[in-house]
Amino acid sequence: MSVSVMGEKRGAESFVLPELPSEMLPLHEYDEIHVNVSGGADSVATALVALHGYKIPKDKIKLVHMRVDGNPNDHTKRQLFDWPQTDAYLEYMSKMLDLQLIVLWDDLSLEERIRERGMFPSSTCRFCTSYLKRDVYAKWVRQFDDVKILLLTGERSEESKERAEKPVFKLHTAHATGRKNRTVHWLKPIKAMLKTEVRQLCADYGIELHPCYQWVSRCSCKFCIFNTSAEMSRTSQLFPEDWAYLKQMEEELGHTMKSKDGISHSLSAFIKEDQIPLF
Repeated sequence: MSVSVMGEKRGAESFVLPELPSEMLPLHEYDEIHVNVSGGADSVATALVALHGYKIPKDKIKLVHMRVDGNPNDHTKRQLFDWPQTDAYLEYMSKMLDLQLIVLWDDLSLEERIRERGMFPSSTCRFCTSYLKRDVYAKWVRQFDDVKILLLTGERSEESKERAEKPVFKLHTAHATGRKNRTVHWLKPIKAMLKTEVRQLCADYGIELHPCYQWVSRCSCKFCIFNTSAEMSRTSQLFPEDWAYLKQMEEELGHTMKSKDGISHSLSAFIKEDQIPLF
């Protein structure tokens, strides 16, 4: 899907932070720069700012993606939540930016985690993110010692009050002193950027957006817990077999993916399949 955004063209250097946090090392002292990529526009913008804004050498940058459905070659794991277009899109992104791509996954898929816990993730218990993204990345990084790593992620203040209140810099949980001698710093370089600026930046550098934006506003799981009823309705029509499987999971678990004001609502009710006016 091509992007057409009207606006003044601004190079990635326009979006570098006026001053890097004092706790950071000078950029040239990091051995590796890891850009956490979902395939979404924010992660593309983060990579562009790193490469063309901060002028970090390509051989130091790694695009790192965490799949939530586990090993794509393990046919015992249903590919239920990852968008089927993401793998190809990440290869496209890697080729366009000429950056190395690393794809990681947990031993257990998100479906397996849900069944293990007997519940779906929620806004207050986002184990999809903690188990299958943050922990997977941290486990991978902990195999490296005597290294200085800077992790870049694409959270933006405009997205939510919660993200706006988070610091732009912190030590990552994989950071370790002593004999490990592993520096892992975590920076959110596009925190102040607006959605329109992100889209414009991608367009200015000729990077098409992930196809999922035709149907949803955020490039997360195709059946993300934060999808609106309209977005969930569209994905249910795109992936009817997976949708039926999810509804069956709700029955088997005795737990629903969606709720409002503390009241659980089935996926069918959420998208008004039964014409129940809940939202």
